[in-house]
Formats: sequence, C-alpha cells, structure tokens
Amino acid sequence: MINKQEKADNSQLSADSEAIYIRKSPKKLTVITAVVLLAVVVFNILFSVIGDRQMFYIDLSQTLYKSGKTNMYTLSDDCKDMIADRVIPMIDQTNEERAARGEDPIKLNIVFCSDRDVLEDNELTRYVSYTARAIAKRFPDHVSVQYIDISTNPSSVQKYKVNSAATLYNSDVIVEFGSEYLVQGVNSFYYTESTADKPWAYNGEQRLTAMIMSVTRVESPICCITSNHGESLFDGNGNVKEEYSTFISLIESAGYTVQILDLENEDIPENCRMIITFDPSEDYKAFGELDEGEVSEIEKLDKYLDQSKSFFFICNPDTPKLPSLEEYLEEWGVSVNRDENSENYVIEDQINCTNGGVGSVVVGNYATAGLGATLTEDMRKSAYPTKVIFGNSTAIAPADNYVRRYAAATETTDEYVYYSYYKNGVVRTMLDIFTTYNTASALTNGEVYEIATDSNLFKLMTISQETKQLQETNLTSVTKSSYVLALASTEFLTNEVLDSKSYGNTDVLLSALRNTGNETVATNLSLKGLYVYEIKDEAAYKDCNTSAWLYCLVLIPPVLVFSAGVVITIRRKYR
Repeated sequence: MINKQEKADNSQLSADSEAIYIRKSPKKLTVITAVVLLAVVVFNILFSVIGDRQMFYIDLSQTLYKSGKTNMYTLSDDCKDMIADRVIPMIDQTNEERAARGEDPIKLNIVFCSDRDVLEDNELTRYVSYTARAIAKRFPDHVSVQYIDISTNPSSVQKYKVNSAATLYNSDVIVEFGSEYLVQGVNSFYYTESTADKPWAYNGEQRLTAMIMSVTRVESPICCITSNHGESLFDGNGNVKEEYSTFISLIESAGYTVQILDLENEDIPENCRMIITFDPSEDYKAFGELDEGEVSEIEKLDKYLDQSKSFFFICNPDTPKLPSLEEYLEEWGVSVNRDENSENYVIEDQINCTNGGVGSVVVGNYATAGLGATLTEDMRKSAYPTKVIFGNSTAIAPADNYVRRYAAATETTDEYVYYSYYKNGVVRTMLDIFTTYNTASALTNGEVYEIATDSNLFKLMTISQETKQLQETNLTSVTKSSYVLALASTEFLTNEVLDSKSYGNTDVLLSALRNTGNETVATNLSLKGLYVYEIKDEAAYKDCNTSAWLYCLVLIPPVLVFSAGVVITIRRKYR
C-alpha cells in the first residue's frame, strides 16, 4: 500500500510539474498563436493573389428577369465553343504566317481604359471585366487582358482613336489584334428599354465575341476601287495618280486592304466591305446594255449592298451624267444637282471659303444632328471645330422618290431634316454630313443658277442607310446596315488637303471609312438578365436570391468552429 507520505510527495511533485507547465505554457501559446496568425495571413494573401489571378470563385449571381435564371460571372459554354471554333484557328493561322516571315507571334488583346480595381468597383464595368478575364483564362495562349489608366497615360491609347479628334473614355473597351481594333463604350454591352434609365440585360458575351471575331479575320477587310469606268483617280497606265496617294494610305490606315476592281469582268471579293467609285466618266453596265454572257454591274452592286456593305460615290462638276449608275443611286436617295440642261452645279461661296474671296474652295457646314452628324461628333466637340473644305465642288440633291421629313429637337439634339424611302419592306434614309452655308451659290455655265437659303442648303457630303433587323433570340434582334456615301468634290481628297494640319478632311474620311464598315455579329449567345428593380413576386424574388451554396458558405464555418470548441472544452474538462 502506498503510505500517506508517498501520496504527499506525489501530490507535491504533481503540483510542482503543473506550476512549471503553467510558467512555460504562455510562451508556447504565444509562439503558437503568432505562428497560426502568420500562417493565416500568408495563406489569405497567397489565396487572394492566386485566386484572383486564376479566378477561383463560386458564381452565386443567379438572377431572374425576363430571360430567366443565369450566372453573370460564368462564361457560357456557347461562348467558349464559338471562340474555340471560329477565333482560335484564325489566331493560330495568323501566327503561322508571321512565323513563316520570321515575326513573333501575337495575342488578341482586350484593353480596358482604367485600372481594374476602379472598373470592378462599378457594377456595369465589373461584368465586362469579368467576362474578358474569363475569356483570357479559358484561352491563355491566345487572349490577354490589359488595364490602362488613360487619365494618367493618355498617349498609350492614341493608336486606337478613329481620328485625331476622337475621344476615348475610362469606361471604353478596346479589342485589338495586330493592326485591327474596335472600340466600344460600356453601354453597348447592355440592353436598355427606351422608357427606362437602367439596363435590363447584359449582352457582354455576345458583344465581346462579335468584336473578337471581327478583328481576328485572317485577312483585313478589303476596300475595292473600281477601275473600268474611266475613273480620274488613275493615270493612263492604270496607276493611282500621285496627287491622291495620301487618300490610298488613309484607306489602309482605316484597316482596309486596297484592291483595284474591274467590276465588269471580276467578282467582288467575299471580304470586301467598301467599294469606291472615284469620279467615273463611263457608265455602269445595266441589263439593257449587256452582250451575251455579260453580267450587269448594277446587279453586282445591288447584291453586294444587300449584304450590309458600303459604297462610296465621289464626283465633281466635271463628272458627266451616268444614267444607269445615277438611276441606281437614286434608289439610295442620291442625285447629282443639275440644271434643266443637265449641266452640273459648280458651288461657290465668297464668304465661307479659304481662297481669298474667289469662293471656289468652300468651307463645309457640319450637320449637327442625325446619322451624318455622328461621323463628325468628336470633331464638333471642340470649341473651334476644324474647317473641312470642298474645292471645285458640285452638289448632291435628294432623289425625287424620297420624302422630306423632320426630326423634332430633343434635349441633346437639334431639329434636323432627313429624306426617307419605303417600298416592298425596304426602308432607306438619306442625311447630310456637310452642307454649304446660306451664303453659297450654284453656278452653271458661269452664271448663278440658284442661291442657297436656310431651308435649302447645298449638300456637299451625304450618307444613306438601309437598316435590317436580324432576329437573334426570342427577345432580341440586331440591326445591320448598308451605307452609300456621296461626296461632291474630288479635291477634298488631294494630298495637299489631306496632308494639311489646318483642315479636318482627313478626320472626316477616316471616320467615314471606319464607321461604315460593318462588324461581325455573334448570334445565338444568350443575353443575361439583370436583377428586378421592383419586387413584384416575393416568392420569385426569394427563389432568385437564395442558393444552397450560400447557406453552405454562411453556416458551415461557424458550425465547424463551434463543434471544435465543444470538443476541446470537453477534453480539457475530463483530461
């Protein structure tokens, strides 16, 4: 048996050991606590950095609004498949061609014009940023995302401006591949009803994919210049005259590959988005003038414009009457001003001119509203818009079969006149880009034939549009357009004018070329509905905003901590 003394000694020994443990344990606990806290901090930093870079997240953004439930931050399988099938092969092919030339491979770049934390702090720009990053994560070898703060580094995006007067905003999104690029404002990534202030659906996948498909075509879009109608652009050997070399360079600067086209004997290339006829002296061939086996040039042009493409007609007072071509142009609202003897107008303005009161180099009057005004919007924002000049100019008139209409003024636009045509389901409108001032006169055979008035200004440059609605989903459709531009002055395009920093002709030309080139449309990608702004069905709203994942993330951590605490407490008590 253990005697009382041994028990006392054991008790004393136990007490001494416990005292030693108590004295030492705070140091151990302090070290352990510090190590655990440091490990938690390091783990959080690493997980945050790696998780953010690799986009580790659970998308809980199920929403319910018109289009049904959807996840806002998750890239859809349709989007992944479309890029994989139609974009990645083109990027690979381009890089194979570059490698064969000894050039380095390139990626498709999605460029945002602000810091990422700023963009993702805003709901509208956050969705676009996440979509772009999701695309780059899925295709890391082909797509990259860049964030540039243009407020502190504006020169970094200078190459993305349509013209020197264009403005890029912090919310703009740029998609670039090689020399091709497109710029879109954040509003274009959303659907907004005309009667609502807030967007109701997000179509960022569709818009970004469309931009990506447009800029990754293996070949640049083609601009064809017709050569078989005695066009004054060419010399006697079929080469472009030196005085118009800058004009050709600017077409290329707008992203086109220039190709000369014999429209009578050649087919229009499949990737042609713009055809230019520069001051022709011979008419287009129509049905009544064809020999056996010949194809109507007018029919070729009509089928081409039926595919949402663009045509640019350039003339001057010396351009002869071209019955077949002009009859077709009248279907687009374009008619060349002539007197009763079919003599072309010569426009003069001795007040608004740049050649010392002679009046033959007319200063253009900007259209301030309507479609034509959108081409010069950036230029007109300046306190003193750059002069745009028209030397040796005739005038464009609205075709007789077009009806003069008025668009009422709004809070942001002036009242303006336009001309419209409707027949057999075809809707076309013709609008001004530039007119004369009311100080101009029209001369024929050296005599004044007509004087401009405020209600009848001579048209120097116009744009006609035919719009078509293409159904995408049961809820949405996309509008695609064909354009016909008409310019009444060939001197507008000479090197002397386009190379001058004093005039805005270059900016007008670049804007017209870029903005009338249609981009690819990515159909069959569903839009994503945003949250309801008014709770009309409490049950639906509740379903919309609850999730098993949400309950798991909210409840599991505290339950685990509580359970661990209970276990530790019980073990300590009964140890």
